[in-house]
Amino acid sequence: MSDREAIGFIVSGSFLEGLTFRLHKSVNVENIRIGDYVVVEGKNFDFLCLIEDIRLESTTDEVFFDPPKTTLEKSAISSFVYVEISVFPFLMFDKSSETSYSKSIKTLPAHFSTARFAKDEDFQKISKKETSFYIGTPLTSQSKMFIDLEKVAMRNTGLFGITGSGKSFLARIIFSGLIKKNISSLLIFDMHNEHGLQTKDEKGNYIESLASVCKDKVKIFDVSAENKDASNYIVVPYSDINVEDVVLIGDLLDFSEKSAETLEIVASKKVDEWFNFLLNDYSKKSEEEKKDISSSLGVDFSSLNALSRHLQKLRRLDFVHQSDETSSIESIIKNLKEGNSVVVQFSGKYRDDRLTYYFVSNILTRRIYNEFVKEEGSKKRVTIAVEEAHKFLSKQYQYNNVFGKIARELRKFNVTLFIIDQRPSEIDPEVLSQIGTRFVMELKDSKDIDAVFQGVGNEKRLSRVLSTLEQGQALVIGFAAEFPMSINVRKYDETFIKEIKATYVTKEKKAVDDIY
Repeated sequence: MSDREAIGFIVSGSFLEGLTFRLHKSVNVENIRIGDYVVVEGKNFDFLCLIEDIRLESTTDEVFFDPPKTTLEKSAISSFVYVEISVFPFLMFDKSSETSYSKSIKTLPAHFSTARFAKDEDFQKISKKETSFYIGTPLTSQSKMFIDLEKVAMRNTGLFGITGSGKSFLARIIFSGLIKKNISSLLIFDMHNEHGLQTKDEKGNYIESLASVCKDKVKIFDVSAENKDASNYIVVPYSDINVEDVVLIGDLLDFSEKSAETLEIVASKKVDEWFNFLLNDYSKKSEEEKKDISSSLGVDFSSLNALSRHLQKLRRLDFVHQSDETSSIESIIKNLKEGNSVVVQFSGKYRDDRLTYYFVSNILTRRIYNEFVKEEGSKKRVTIAVEEAHKFLSKQYQYNNVFGKIARELRKFNVTLFIIDQRPSEIDPEVLSQIGTRFVMELKDSKDIDAVFQGVGNEKRLSRVLSTLEQGQALVIGFAAEFPMSINVRKYDETFIKEIKATYVTKEKKAVDDIY
């Protein structure tokens, strides 16, 4: 390494606390930032380290009694002040091999080992496979950072960040990669209609979205017939509605404490016709008939009245019918099994409607769960992406609904969750422990920050990095990342779109060439 590359030398360190190097006087401390990468060059190994702290130090406090004012005065006392940088090693490269590295750090570099900024060739030493995907760059350089998308799809994944942090753009990039690499079929419950044919970029201009960029590999289904871009429209027959679907949205239906209990009793006695009974039949009865019914069912009259009354809110869901039509759900399952991805949208009056979103997502996912659980060992991998995931996966609900079952049990059936949420603290800790890879963007609430690092090593040092992140930046940790990656997420722009589209042109041309 040339002297020009060196930015400092090791002055102290420990296995538990990491390393400290003193910054050379010629290096401007303002060019160093938390979350960046340096390489400490030892005799036998190079250590890829993450910057976690910056300290301004002095040999004596006397220099501050009469602070220097001019450049000359500051230069005169420069030997009495210095900067120390704390770093923590996450990878260790064997100098005797071009490709050998270890995530298990078992030694440390000696005193006076030199530190330098990490370069492209350092990141290129980290194994890249066919399933590796360019996700972004380090915070202050243009080196390309990759994640293993196959590992992303193998386990549950979490994408967390406050509103406006850039979750949707990052999700779209990851989804495009999963489809491009033919790693997983996606079932995306698109609450805000951001993954259809069009969406808006960071400047508010319309730009092609997932279904357009990955043309012929993504089908759009919608609960509203107003969406003319949809491949099909979703119909939910009464027979597909389960008690848990209604309980999940009980707060949005203004259920009382007794409502869920009453619902369970009615459903157990009415079995196949409970939903039609509560929504339609019961409401048409006279007061005396209602009292007789409540008595025969063994439930409180006022509770039964309240339950039926609150369920009337579901009448506005035009896609819910008293019929046996299930073609839309069967079509979604068929597409997923054939390797196509499906975007379920909520257009028209259902856009951003939480009641509709939770209700439909739970019903469709349960049908898919029941279908795929029959096929243990199937090679068809499905990733279910769900926004506002804390509603499905809170401690209150996760044991009773299908999303909790998938999070805990379905990896062996090649079905995993891609959780997108701004309130990870409201997700049950047991579910969080099942998340393999975490993409963490800007978070403000201390409870949410604690939640995303649950079960993660080096929590304190990584939380320091997280605290410095801005819009469009992310910390990637876990199964799919060889080391904690603090990145500027690559732009979802025309360049990215052309790159993804070029993949399909190349594949289509190769398919034609193979035929002839």
